[in-house]
Amino acid sequence: MGDPGASAPLRLITIPWSHFCEKARWALDRAGVPYREDAYLPLAHALPSLRAGGRRSVPVLVTRAGAVSDSTDILRYADAFVPPEHALFSSEPDADRAEVEALEERFDVDLGPATRRVAYHHLLPDEEGAFALMGGSFRGIEGAGAAPPWWFGRGTFRAYYPVARAVMKRVMRIDAAGAERSRGKLRAVFDAVNERLRDGRPFLVGDRFSAADLTFAALAAPLLAPEHHPVPLSPPSALPSELRTLVEALRGEPAGAFVQRLYREQRHRKAGPLAGG
Repeated sequence: MGDPGASAPLRLITIPWSHFCEKARWALDRAGVPYREDAYLPLAHALPSLRAGGRRSVPVLVTRAGAVSDSTDILRYADAFVPPEHALFSSEPDADRAEVEALEERFDVDLGPATRRVAYHHLLPDEEGAFALMGGSFRGIEGAGAAPPWWFGRGTFRAYYPVARAVMKRVMRIDAAGAERSRGKLRAVFDAVNERLRDGRPFLVGDRFSAADLTFAALAAPLLAPEHHPVPLSPPSALPSELRTLVEALRGEPAGAFVQRLYREQRHRKAGPLAGG
């Protein structure tokens, strides 16, 4: 087991409100791994990610051994700094580990893109709302070394945003038909989690917090805006009416309450070698 405090902080390249970045951030925070967050606006993130040895997407964790450019790999990296009994992925090749890995993969493939497409479909048309979200999210992690770009004012944002919005819609295939398909995937994942929680279990697999729990909570967070999320997210009251209706309904389901509880009880809990899990 390594000592996360033995050397200089690592560098985590993010878009601050990205749910995949939050997934990586949570795992590193939980393991007590020191890092500096280098946060960027969409489009501006691509070149730093490539220069760091990653892809055009974030998160990218820059370590002394090279870049780790997948959120699941960052979870596994963080596991090296916690006792085995508190690892997000069990070291034992048993049924529970296989179930955690299968759920984590499903959430990455289905929930993550669906959450992003549904949220952006409703939020991208609102330039003022986007300005508030982006500026607020940078201020939310300012203590971690992030700050809004020097040009982040209303005038320059109005020049940047139409270009960014057009590229994001094309790259992420954000349109009405895509958003409707994503709502279906979102519904299927929430139904599956609701069913799993029917027996009153505290976690999705077994009797301890795992990568499945962290991944579900982090990837659902942009819609549910849990209270203890480290980055300010748009509350339901600030959302367009159709999206607000969806968010309020999801919040009222067992899976929505589960996300709120995990953020309340687990988000700022340490599992590193110097603290209990």
